[in-house]
Amino acid sequence: MIVPERLYDLLKELEIDLYTGVPDSLLKHFLKYLQDNCSPEEHIITANEGLAIALASGYHFRTGKTALVYLQNSGLGNIINPLTSLADKEMYAVPMLLLIGWRGRPGLNDEPQHAKMGRITTGLLDTLEVPYYILDAEEGYSFNKITEALALATREQKPVALLVPEDIFEIYEGIEEADRHSMEREEVIREIILHLSGNETVVCTTGKSGREFYEQNIGLGNKIKKYLLSVGAMGHASHIALGLKIASGDKVVVLDGDGALLMQMGALPTIAHHVKANFIHIVINNGSHESVGGQPTEGFFADCSGIAKAAGYRSVVSIRNHPELKEWLEKGLGSTEMQFVEIKVNRHGRSDLDRPAGSPKDWKKDFMNALRSKDQ
Repeated sequence: MIVPERLYDLLKELEIDLYTGVPDSLLKHFLKYLQDNCSPEEHIITANEGLAIALASGYHFRTGKTALVYLQNSGLGNIINPLTSLADKEMYAVPMLLLIGWRGRPGLNDEPQHAKMGRITTGLLDTLEVPYYILDAEEGYSFNKITEALALATREQKPVALLVPEDIFEIYEGIEEADRHSMEREEVIREIILHLSGNETVVCTTGKSGREFYEQNIGLGNKIKKYLLSVGAMGHASHIALGLKIASGDKVVVLDGDGALLMQMGALPTIAHHVKANFIHIVINNGSHESVGGQPTEGFFADCSGIAKAAGYRSVVSIRNHPELKEWLEKGLGSTEMQFVEIKVNRHGRSDLDRPAGSPKDWKKDFMNALRSKDQ
């Protein structure tokens, strides 16, 4: 197994002193080690993967050094443009190491949203002309490949990828920070379902919040019939909801997360401009990428409610405790206003949370049938 501390020591010997990217569950033990042992200037979690490529490029321009950019392979979609038009050898020729969690690797079971990207990951890297090395749990072998990859990136002045399969890192527990908030996301979701009429259309963002909604809704007798679980495409649930809203007069509720909001923050002015009523954008903010290991976001640093107000949302609510939640559920949830509602919660989540049954094609069919049933 690869010991996170020893990997960090190796990279330090290789003069890597900037780590940046978007967390992935396959990398979580190494990323937890970075979080505990790097200064804020050495380890920067960006809102999306493309920004990490830009950050690593700027650092290289000033220092001449090579940075390490980490991401899940789903994030390859977010780095194609900066890879080809910024870091590429034919452009600014920026050497960097790309540490990529390989979800959906062919031959292994994984969640449906990872199957396509997992299958095309190596082909996509080939198309982008990014050389890659596949790491494994044999530490000496992997360290040799990392050293080779860095030498290649430096020699040819271009990005080189390191593909990380599952379960190759030794467990690193990390230092747990104290929670700032008393409410738990799952209890908040349950209360929201209880207070909805059942006629609303609900869109859930990527991550555990959608899974929690799914379980709680079943437990409450499938009260919400018109709902979509956006298990992939992080940050895009709000615009799925916008598409639903402009196509009908239905009341639409988005259950979003802080990481997803920050990843696609440019969505806010467009929603505010085009939606007038019967739209509630709920951001359940736990200040972390909890689904992939609990690494922090800038959710608690940023004034998310203030940003939404500046973006044009006409009604903005910030909720931090049970009394404030109860008041909004009783007075605000049933309103026809267009609202942005930020609910701050702790990072606690159940370890026995199940995955939704069925496939995305099944969910789409059920969702569209529920929408049509309402129209009849």
